[in-house]
Amino acid sequence: GAEIPAPWASAPVVEVSSTDPAEASAAADRLHELWVARTPVVVRWEIGDDAFSNEVSDSAPWQLDESFLFPGERLRFLAFSNNYDARTGEPRWWWSHKAEVRGASQGGSADVVLPEGTSAWIDGGPRQPLHIPGATVVHGETVDSGGFTPVRRVEAVTEGLAVDQAEAVNHQAGAARIIAPAGSGKTRTLAARLRHLLDDRGVEPQHVVAVAYNARAADELRERVRAERSVVRTIHSLGWAILGEAMPGLDLIDEREVRSILTRLVSIPRRANTDVLGPYIEALDRVRSGLGDPEAVEAERDDVPGFAAVFERYRSRLYRAGRVDHGEQVYGAIEALLRDDGLRARWQARCRHVLVDEFQDLTPAYLLLIRLVASPQLQVFGVGDDDQVIYGYAGADPRYLIDFDELFPGAAHHALEVNYRCPPEVVDGARTLLAYNRHRIDKVIRADRDQVDAQSLEVRSIEGATLAAAATDQIRRWVHDDGVDPSSIAVLTRVNSSLIPVKAGLVDAGIPTSDLVSPEALRRTTLRALWAWMRIARNPERVERSDALEAIRRPSRGLNTVAREIGISRVTSVDELRDLGLSLDGKQATRWDGFCADIKVAASAAKSGDAGHLVRVIANDVGLAKSARTLDAGRGNASRSGHFDDLVAVERAAAIHPDLEDFTSWLEAAMATPSVGDGVTLSSVHRVKGMEWDRVVVLGADRGAWPHDLAV
Repeated sequence: GAEIPAPWASAPVVEVSSTDPAEASAAADRLHELWVARTPVVVRWEIGDDAFSNEVSDSAPWQLDESFLFPGERLRFLAFSNNYDARTGEPRWWWSHKAEVRGASQGGSADVVLPEGTSAWIDGGPRQPLHIPGATVVHGETVDSGGFTPVRRVEAVTEGLAVDQAEAVNHQAGAARIIAPAGSGKTRTLAARLRHLLDDRGVEPQHVVAVAYNARAADELRERVRAERSVVRTIHSLGWAILGEAMPGLDLIDEREVRSILTRLVSIPRRANTDVLGPYIEALDRVRSGLGDPEAVEAERDDVPGFAAVFERYRSRLYRAGRVDHGEQVYGAIEALLRDDGLRARWQARCRHVLVDEFQDLTPAYLLLIRLVASPQLQVFGVGDDDQVIYGYAGADPRYLIDFDELFPGAAHHALEVNYRCPPEVVDGARTLLAYNRHRIDKVIRADRDQVDAQSLEVRSIEGATLAAAATDQIRRWVHDDGVDPSSIAVLTRVNSSLIPVKAGLVDAGIPTSDLVSPEALRRTTLRALWAWMRIARNPERVERSDALEAIRRPSRGLNTVAREIGISRVTSVDELRDLGLSLDGKQATRWDGFCADIKVAASAAKSGDAGHLVRVIANDVGLAKSARTLDAGRGNASRSGHFDDLVAVERAAAIHPDLEDFTSWLEAAMATPSVGDGVTLSSVHRVKGMEWDRVVVLGADRGAWPHDLAV
């Protein structure tokens, strides 16, 4: 109720009078907008000094949502950072007192006298270039870091940047949303902004974190800016660093170990042709990445009975053993920040300027982590495109960009408009398709005027089995006939297994590849069964017991227990197997006879000597394709190859090398061929988003793959 001093008589008034989270957050949002705009404001602080003290939360991260922040830490910062504290009647500039603690002194013609004798003002507003003739200004962040380096006079960055890119790079203060359609120079803009903060504006590296969307992108950004590893991170490495500080000595485990732990926790019968643990792994991701309620996650699917009870038991088992898995890096970091306000304050000091690449692919948990560490300043420079959300299955949502202002009050908007990567006909086609997206930001997407309107896009319709062979032949002509450097070529697919036949074909042609495909790709569930069937078909008179058991298991016949008990010899034959079935009766006898008949069908196909023909017979006539689709039906998303994709890949490989005699050894040797850095890039589209090559083969643009059957 005190009278407002004359200089502030016309200023907006914000009342801080409630500790109710919703009311406090609304007041913080309003103060944030005024702080970013440097608008003079009167704050009526009507709550106690101890209000919101020691803000922590015992809530599980999934009980919160991505919009959660602690309102008290925001209010304390926004009310006092760039305002005089006049609650006692005598206005106090708290930055002067902080500077004194670090070696400055009172007096002079400004806020403080620096240790070398210069009078200086201390700025508590958003960090930005400030040029006040005849005045020395030190930013509060610099004081907090123990220094007194004055704010620099900075010229706008324009070199090497288009006008729209330069406007984004030179963004003055507060949060910013940069909409960057494909080919518009997103990485160039992000790197230039990071370099501008560090080199031009002199922001201390210990206050800056750039979050890249994967390790490759992080390495590229570090190289462009020559930044330290601590400055450029992936979201998981950021979480790992936070969690490591909270709980030193943790080890990171892989999926094999995750499955081992779940096996001891999940009471569910194993079912033929079904990965009973895969759905639980997906459910874990749904809770930890998507912040889903474990009970709701269990209820929304029918393949994770007991998951809600297992969730915390699984996490407890991890931490008791001093281990965490991939998903726990972010989820566990969020939990640590919620529980420990000291840890949170240290990381907030570390993350006062946050740059985020591929913002549209943030999941709810990723976004919550970024907001927690970026608070209370929320100076987030988010670069992305709402039309390019590719991790929707993990919870990524275009609304995070569309509603950016709600997440980061007072944010500025910048848009990159020119596609420098593609010729006009490609840009026009993409723009037309993108217009069908239901939730998007209206945007301008236009081709660079210097791009040549050339015939650069060719669509070929090729019989499915020979698809990889056709791609291999095209690449062979480019390399051998046209002299194209292999490193300037890429083959992109929807799922990783589709790369198997292409790698095999290129290895066969003596063309180097750069890829992550290994022999492990040939050892997945359905392919193990395929190899067993192929070995049996080639030599039905000498069947290994292990192959017989694998073939009985897939496709399922309900004979797994019988097969283990019936006394199959270590080496047997189809006739001996048929005789073993004479001891069975009813449905078991019928199914056993069907199994032996299928062996004869496969053996007859093997006589052709054509690997592709045999694969098709095993898949379609024996029923392994149906078994693979049954396995896939238990999957909740298309983040990895499906089992049916694996069968298709092997059939396409057989079109390149049809000789059944050595097909499997040929394929195994090809997959074992080492990757080289200057070879043809073989990758799924998810892994290489944003990269460019002179020539690209998009393999298998088929119904059921784009979008994938498992994603719709």
